[in-house]
Amino acid sequence: MKKILIFITVFFAAISNLGAQKTMFTSYSFNVESKNEQTVLQLYKHYFEKHPNKGVTATLYENHFKGAQVATHELVFSGPAELMGAGYDSKSNDAWLLFQSELSKYCKGVSAAIGKRISGFGDTSSTIYSVQDVLFLIIKDEGQYKAQFDAFWSKNTSPNTRISFGSVGTRIQDGTTHYIVRSYKDFTTKFTDDIQHAKGYTEMVNSLKDIRTFTTSKTRTVLGKW
Repeated sequence: MKKILIFITVFFAAISNLGAQKTMFTSYSFNVESKNEQTVLQLYKHYFEKHPNKGVTATLYENHFKGAQVATHELVFSGPAELMGAGYDSKSNDAWLLFQSELSKYCKGVSAAIGKRISGFGDTSSTIYSVQDVLFLIIKDEGQYKAQFDAFWSKNTSPNTRISFGSVGTRIQDGTTHYIVRSYKDFTTKFTDDIQHAKGYTEMVNSLKDIRTFTTSKTRTVLGKW
């Protein structure tokens, strides 16, 4: 957890340069032993239910298919750049410091990232879509990729799904520049999704293969959203 606190401090300067962007995120990955997972969940729930940050969403995820290169959990803050910046700039109070002290007993920081959302399609309601596939990519031409992404997904988002595309400003060593998140209402929706057979899907994939490289991927589930 100490590593996560260090990353938060580092991101202060980065956030000040993102004021013109509409929506951004910061993400912190960490490991928790299975015996402590419920304790950590309750700590997050207790803190954020009592100390909401207006206009900023905090989402706690568990990475479902865990491995040596995938942390067990991830916390993501998202919201307008101005409100995100105000939250990071505000002085830490006693409740936050106590919360961080308690978390440090159970959490080991792994990595952090900062970025912005560029495009998104699908259900716009406040319903929580609890299952997400996250793909990380290296993209050579953002404009070309966005144009093809928007052209296909604006017309082909499956029922009970969402999809978003964005850029990553800081990611550890693997060269990742962008991400795609596909969100599903549940695992049944994920496992029965058949988007590969949609008209134009193969053409879109083939048109982008020369400008994008996949780096890593993961499946995560929502534990709490505040």
